[in-house]
Amino acid sequence: MKLLTFRFFFIAVAMTLLSNSLSASQANAGIWHASDPHASGPQATDQPVPAWEVQHGTKKHLNHHELRSRAWMGTRFGTAEERTDAADADDDAPDPESADTDAVDGQEAHPPDGQKSHPPEPGWQTGLFVEEVLGGTGERIGLMPGDRLTELNGKPVADMPDLLTILADYREGDAVAATVVRDGREYILEGTFAAREPETHPGSEVVYTSAPFRDGLLRVIINKPPGEEPMPALLFIPGYTCASIANFRENHPYKRIIDAYVDAGYVTLRIEKSGLGDSWNTPECASTDLLDEIESFEQGLKKLKSLPYVDPSRIIIYGHSMGGVVAPAISARNDVTGVIAYGTTALSWFEYMLGLVRVQNQLAGMDPVAHEQSVVETYEMYYRFYIQGESLEDMAGDTRMDSLLRARMNYDDQGRVYGRNPEYWRQIQHQPHLENWKNTTAQVLVQFGESDFQAYSLSAHEQIVRTVNHYHPGNATLAVFPLTDHYFAKSGTMQDAYDKLIGGQVLQLFDEYNPEVGKSAVSWSNRVVALD
Repeated sequence: MKLLTFRFFFIAVAMTLLSNSLSASQANAGIWHASDPHASGPQATDQPVPAWEVQHGTKKHLNHHELRSRAWMGTRFGTAEERTDAADADDDAPDPESADTDAVDGQEAHPPDGQKSHPPEPGWQTGLFVEEVLGGTGERIGLMPGDRLTELNGKPVADMPDLLTILADYREGDAVAATVVRDGREYILEGTFAAREPETHPGSEVVYTSAPFRDGLLRVIINKPPGEEPMPALLFIPGYTCASIANFRENHPYKRIIDAYVDAGYVTLRIEKSGLGDSWNTPECASTDLLDEIESFEQGLKKLKSLPYVDPSRIIIYGHSMGGVVAPAISARNDVTGVIAYGTTALSWFEYMLGLVRVQNQLAGMDPVAHEQSVVETYEMYYRFYIQGESLEDMAGDTRMDSLLRARMNYDDQGRVYGRNPEYWRQIQHQPHLENWKNTTAQVLVQFGESDFQAYSLSAHEQIVRTVNHYHPGNATLAVFPLTDHYFAKSGTMQDAYDKLIGGQVLQLFDEYNPEVGKSAVSWSNRVVALD
């Protein structure tokens, strides 16, 4: 049985879905981003364009440089390999190599108007298969279900990472030429990139602005309730994945938490991680480390405190998952009123990860002897990586260890583990978690779901509370939610939660959101900021 430890703290696909969920393939591509379709200015240049702050579709010129909306394909893709696998598994599925692959959802295949075609180049079977066109650039240039996207602006597209890398260089209005195979013929579809529609919210103004980071800018999205008097505010910090915080679907658990605070009269602020969303001239998210990430969220806090309609003495930080590691690193050196952490850890990362192996392999039904052997093998790998600090290149020089790294830490040919810079993970190991909680003088709420099989340790959450209360008596509170998992869903037992997530029932988990999580957080926050 393949070891399941790569599913890890948050299970990568699911957590990416938590950051933006239309489909797994879209989420992994990271290609839908918050945008202002009304923004004006020059095409892509080496400098940011003049600022526009968007509030319900109106524009106000700012006195600093701002961001142009990133290109949005508006298309749900699958790989050619996935399409072939599906056809092989289902005799009724269309043959991906036949001329009928475009006849999807009742649409007949046809060449683009006015476009000349020619036989595709060798290797055309690779690329991204268009499953559905939702809008955006795909609709603008005439992509159709069944098309196979092989190049974008002259650059080959073999998989989602290729597409994401290409799109990072383009903004709304830039020229686009997409090479597609349709009906066994190759076409070039031309036009300009579109952007995603900006968010709207019935009870607040949605403000798009930015915060400086290194030599660039990070996209900031603010929900501002009515009124101009200084209001309490929330900084929301998500989990570890490199996925945008913009345009959450309506039933997304992050949106439900944010909406609960907006409805209670709080200004809420989200800030993109480096390189994501509309952010400009910042390092690629996957290349950054934990200290970079802490710095970027500190910029979000600084931005929040600078807003004229925010009371800087009434600010709450809410950190989910890895956000519960980042939040105390910020509150330890910045004045805030309260800190909430849901589904996190205070253990050393080495200790935490070994415990995770045991928990998740047992849930997976692994043979007990094989289970223990996997723990022994994983112990050696983690010890060399986290404790001894051995380079991945040296570890991978051994064939057996290279295989373990790839299977259990998602080690890839770019030298990343779990999709991130390896130093990101080593810095978590060396992050003084309990010292950060000790140095947090704010009120603290620690939330734990009893069915959380990623942040599995109730004792670790209790340890945070004990630490805070030891140094600041009475400051910390623990809230435990029965039958509730890592994603705020009331999904049943830990085994139920595991089975649903591994079974791909992420959207069902969205619908099973436990509203008590948001209600208890808001109620506690109201007491802390003296709204009650």
